[in-house]
Amino acid sequence: MQKKLALLTLHGMGETLPKYYVEIHDMIKQAVGNSTWNRIAFQPLYYQDILQGSQAEIFDRMRDQIDWMKLRKFLLYGFSDAASLEYRKDAPGSPYAETQKRILKAMDSVFEEVGRTAAPVVIVAQSLGCQVISSYIWDAQHPKPSSGVWSAPLGDGVAAGSVQDQFRRMQTVQRLYTTGCNIPIFVAGHKNIVAIKRPNPAFKWHNFFDEDDVLGWPLRPLSPSYEQLVEDIPVNAGGGLLGTIVKSWNPFSHEQYWRDSEVIDHLARTIKALV
Repeated sequence: MQKKLALLTLHGMGETLPKYYVEIHDMIKQAVGNSTWNRIAFQPLYYQDILQGSQAEIFDRMRDQIDWMKLRKFLLYGFSDAASLEYRKDAPGSPYAETQKRILKAMDSVFEEVGRTAAPVVIVAQSLGCQVISSYIWDAQHPKPSSGVWSAPLGDGVAAGSVQDQFRRMQTVQRLYTTGCNIPIFVAGHKNIVAIKRPNPAFKWHNFFDEDDVLGWPLRPLSPSYEQLVEDIPVNAGGGLLGTIVKSWNPFSHEQYWRDSEVIDHLARTIKALV
């Protein structure tokens, strides 16, 4: 069956396993049904192995002298990820550039699955993944970015302005879902905060945040351009009776968005409408 839509996921910060996507994959598949799911080119993006470096070694050196192990490990891995992405990002082979190469490769892969057409794309990004994909789209939209894969000619034979070039530059993305988004942490120190440009007239950006999640933020207050582009949607991530008792009221709600029924239902409705 011909694939009609590309669905990409990007994980967030912290220690992340390569199969991080299994639960959300299964939940979306169940929500949309097999007939719809069979027309989706699903592509999970994994970049944690680029960023983690010596994180495990550093943590092992510290563990005998610290408490709150799970939280400390999350913070060490998470903020090390963020710092590694931004540190000397214009250098050849930087984590920033290598992560963008994986996004480019993922887009080329799903381009083949959708029959090399300008198929609609839906992206679901969590936490640090929101900054990662926003940076990729930003760079792809500018003629001479200072860093990343678009800072120099790729030399891979894909003609500028071709259908594949437009696809890999995210010009056919119709929905961007961000959950637990921490873009404000990266841009708050700048006076002039500007969002990506709308890739096409049908594009919509839905940003889910939990007010108890200290790493997940609304985006509309950042600047006029974010206010015009983004729909902020408050949720109670990790809800339900058990979730409310254990996670929904505290910072660990940051890891619960992709289990949230409101997020999954919103995604399912969008996918059904686009396929």
